Amino acid sequence: MRRALFLVLLLVPAARPAAAQAASEISAGYSAVRDPRDRVTLPRGWITGAALALTPAISVAADISGEYTSIPLLTGDAELSLHALMVGVRASGRISGLTEFVQLLAGGVRASGTAFGASTISRVFAVQPGVGVDVPLARAWAARAQIDLRLLRSEADAANGSSQYRFGAALVYHRRPR
Repeated sequence: MRRALFLVLLLVPAARPAAAQAASEISAGYSAVRDPRDRVTLPRGWITGAALALTPAISVAADISGEYTSIPLLTGDAELSLHALMVGVRASGRISGLTEFVQLLAGGVRASGTAFGASTISRVFAVQPGVGVDVPLARAWAARAQIDLRLLRSEADAANGSSQYRFGAALVYHRRPR
């Protein structure tokens, strides 16, 4: 995660002076994660993000999300949660009124679980490529749909790396330069 943050910090000063007045966005909405290896879906979630345009097609993007589920067991429920903080770059283009984008984010994922009175927490590095589309609703507002593939690195003492699919739907507010 430190490397990804370092990369973003290197890119921001490289932006042209006009980028100080560049377009920006904030978004918030729903997310869900599917982990095919463990056959678990975390259907209750949220996503929030922000982006700052470096050029008309390239932005620096940040994304924070959380997903949750309960799995019924004989002696109670197992509670699982994921929290992720990702930063990276996004390339976007406008076609037929829609704005399509691809992004490559990297950062940290914190997974936690509680079952049978015991809790566990793991923190891993992840790379998250994704695609999405923004559908305009009003001058500054859009509805977003996106899908991401989260590639999780193995923990230092285990061979438990895996991948997850994340689905998101959000409301986006775009601030355009004047």
